[in-house]
Amino acid sequence: MGNLYSSQKEKVIAVCIAGSDEYAQTAYIDAICELAQKYKCKILFFTSFSGTCMIEKYYEGEMEIYSLLNYELLSGIIVFAETIKDKNVLESIVKSAKCANVPVITIDHYIDGCYNIVFDCRNAIEKLVQHIVNKHGFQRIELVDDVKEDSDSKKIREIFFHIMQEKGYLVQSSLSNKNCFEFTQKKNMDLLEGKDSLKNKKVPDVVICTNDMTAITVCRKLQEAGYRVPEDVTVTGFGGLREGMDHIPSLTTVCVDTANAVDCAFRSLELLFDGGNVLHEIVLDYKVVYGESCGCAHVNNIEKRNNLVQSLYNDINIDRYFVNRLMNMTAELSECSSIKEAAEQMTEHLEMLSVSKCWICIVDNYIEDEELLQDILNKEFTGVRGYTEWIECVLYQDGKEYHHGIRFRQKEMLPRMAQELSISGQIVIAPLHVLDRTIGYFAFTYQPNQNQFHRMQSFGNSISTLLETLKYKTEQGLLIEKLEMQSLYDSLTGILNRRGFFKQLHKMYSESVREGVPVAVISVDMDNLKYINDTYGHSEGDEAIVFTAKALTKVCGSKMFCSRIGGDEFMIAGNVPEEVAVQFGRKLKALFDEHNEKDGKKYQVGFSLGLMQAKASAETAVEEFIRQADSRMYKQKEEHRKKFGYFR
Repeated sequence: MGNLYSSQKEKVIAVCIAGSDEYAQTAYIDAICELAQKYKCKILFFTSFSGTCMIEKYYEGEMEIYSLLNYELLSGIIVFAETIKDKNVLESIVKSAKCANVPVITIDHYIDGCYNIVFDCRNAIEKLVQHIVNKHGFQRIELVDDVKEDSDSKKIREIFFHIMQEKGYLVQSSLSNKNCFEFTQKKNMDLLEGKDSLKNKKVPDVVICTNDMTAITVCRKLQEAGYRVPEDVTVTGFGGLREGMDHIPSLTTVCVDTANAVDCAFRSLELLFDGGNVLHEIVLDYKVVYGESCGCAHVNNIEKRNNLVQSLYNDINIDRYFVNRLMNMTAELSECSSIKEAAEQMTEHLEMLSVSKCWICIVDNYIEDEELLQDILNKEFTGVRGYTEWIECVLYQDGKEYHHGIRFRQKEMLPRMAQELSISGQIVIAPLHVLDRTIGYFAFTYQPNQNQFHRMQSFGNSISTLLETLKYKTEQGLLIEKLEMQSLYDSLTGILNRRGFFKQLHKMYSESVREGVPVAVISVDMDNLKYINDTYGHSEGDEAIVFTAKALTKVCGSKMFCSRIGGDEFMIAGNVPEEVAVQFGRKLKALFDEHNEKDGKKYQVGFSLGLMQAKASAETAVEEFIRQADSRMYKQKEEHRKKFGYFR
């Protein structure tokens, strides 16, 4: 069993939970944080924001965060398996934990080989029914399902009718009485959403709904029809949603006892750490929460409504401020030319997160500066999957201090993890990705009831988009640079091509005119390339061309530049005095003679050369230099033809 703290009593617990921006998950996270200190545990939350409605590629990108767990550093794992819909991810977590001898506690979902905490709602539903019948004396009871038929609704309905029969409650059911308020399954939800008036209908005493959102809809429709809740009709829900608690009237509902479930998980881990035995399945009861909708809770509705409205407007204003700051940050940082520059400027915006510490980490070589042109052009835009061995923390915020460019091994999860956890206690780690392309992850310290996960989701999405934009911007710049280089340089020899030569020549000549310095232009033409190509093949001809380019480059040195204009034609130019220009041909001939002597080919490589050297002036165009050099080159070429023929 791993532990970051070999000399301390604190245990490190990883909590894997998806959909952390939802109220139910946030309630669990807060409960874990509040109980962690009691059980002397440090918590690492590995979370994603995806709900079941996310597209497949986005969901795959989110799920990568759970591959970050280093089981050798963990004492135990709590998995909210019902929130993680990917069975492969769950199997991987359980299998890896088993190999590392790390116990796994699951909540609300049974997995073989784990210690499972599951829930049974039967006792709570029975308690609710008895409360309705015995305390309030209600006789006309109706059950309303959600519009969408799911397994939970079906289970609740079966339990409800079974309890009604088991307890022998003889209630007047609207299922057989058409004069009653028809609230049965889907057709009754259609009635609620339709235009039919509920006035003058015989309503039941109580409407039991299989979820809180349905209960809220029933309350609204009853009130629109002139009925009062709970004075005329009692309404109950199921699930314990925040909307139900904040509703006026607040709902009587059946829900999971979050604090009890988390406490049970910690107690189970504590027993396992001490070598005790723990059942592989622990069943916990739901609890009944009595609200205003059955008349068992009484509050000042005016005060409650005012507080609720004030709270909602406060949240709206905070969200508006956050969104504006986020938009400003994204707009400003998108102008950056590198991730390093963006990370440095981001320090001015992190205060909007309201956290004491924050880390932004990206995979190694996320932007590859030395990428070849063909790699860019042929790249499949599937992106990186998973995390690299090395991770770079491009930005680390510690209060008012900021640090950049911290490289660490992925298995550490965060730089100086042990020290950070010993101080912070709870750290949340969430993915950075674009669809299924992994970028990295960001982490932040967590305090119960202070962080809004939907804001963190917006922040993470914005950072991911920004980093991907910078990546593409860099790669586009690299691609343009490579294409520009390709357009200026000859692919066979690597020296300037015709376009590159004339671009550099005109720039050099303009500077030479201003400074009044001499310019030399040399035209070189290979003597018998056609004979080599026709007799020995084009590969031999290419060898001769490459040698010529290398020889020209060597003689040019740093004072002149050479180019392949096309085929067997080369041009050289530079700011050199007459004596240097005159020596050019002699030095080049010496290289050719040495090559022909040592090469052992059946043919020899030769050249003809023409030189034009004079002081640059505005009255003489550079094209005149080229014309004179070409003219002298062709004159020498004719002399070579007469003297040597085609076989020099």
